[in-house]
Amino acid sequence: MRIRSTISKSAAVFVALSLLITGCASSPTSENDATASDSDSAWPRTIEVPAGSATPASTLELDSAPMRIAALDYESAETIAALGLSDRLVLISEAVLNPALGGHIEELSSVETTFSVAMEIDAETVIATAPDLVVMSPRHTNDLPISEVLQDANIPVLQLPEPWRNSAALVANIGLIGLATGNEEEADELAEGIRTGLDEATVQASEDAPRVLIINNQAGRPFVTAGQAYPLELLELAGAVNIAEELGVDRSAPINVEELVQANPDGIVLVDMNGTGDRMFSELLSNPAVASLKAVSDDRLLHIEGKQVQALGLNNTVEGLTILADWVRTL
Repeated sequence: MRIRSTISKSAAVFVALSLLITGCASSPTSENDATASDSDSAWPRTIEVPAGSATPASTLELDSAPMRIAALDYESAETIAALGLSDRLVLISEAVLNPALGGHIEELSSVETTFSVAMEIDAETVIATAPDLVVMSPRHTNDLPISEVLQDANIPVLQLPEPWRNSAALVANIGLIGLATGNEEEADELAEGIRTGLDEATVQASEDAPRVLIINNQAGRPFVTAGQAYPLELLELAGAVNIAEELGVDRSAPINVEELVQANPDGIVLVDMNGTGDRMFSELLSNPAVASLKAVSDDRLLHIEGKQVQALGLNNTVEGLTILADWVRTL
């Protein structure tokens, strides 16, 4: 199955990255020495970060385990919390405190500073939190300018090479965060659990696989999920076909009545990204032309939370894939 080869390749990248760490300590002499995450022998370390599709290769040098971490994207904050390091976070997006998205709300609720809109975060806000490590991914247009300012201020920056848009990037990014925090073993366990879980839940698509449209409410109105997005990979692994491409949509964008009627999907996945449930979908779905579609009139709708199908959900997406696969079988 395709997921096996894709994620295995990323796991290999993680192993290769582990071998790129260099430090002042001599070679480990015991299993305990080799797996110790925050021992003095693990630091200082140099991490070679590979190039991404839009970022050059870089080198991250850390003198000691970072204790004040600013996470500038949802997924990095969730990963750091999943590694048991939520008490080290000093800056996160407030979105991860939403039950529809976040899986570590209790642990992250005490983080001292939050920001509301990722595209509006600036370097000054980050610097004000006095971080000794900033983790960010190339999702928004302001990430590289912020990174440059932070590095000029001698603040270590882990610029992840790829956005968290598929399972391969997820596994590789978890590995890099594990290296930067000194929690390689925990990161490897987390990534392997996700890889194995997705692999086991994957369904082989049939020739007459159902045509499905994914719609989310992340921008306060219905958006079709399109392009390269983690939910679309899960949809494919669940044995369905994403029909956004039939509409000529190559990136997530607002969807209107005409486009939905034109698509005429076999089923519709409604992803709640902000905890408002179906409220932002109701006007679209109640339109007479839309209501007459088989997918709507026959209630072929799947309601699911963002953390179950978005990369920030981490191992919650294994459950999400299972839910998707079970639902696809009914179409």
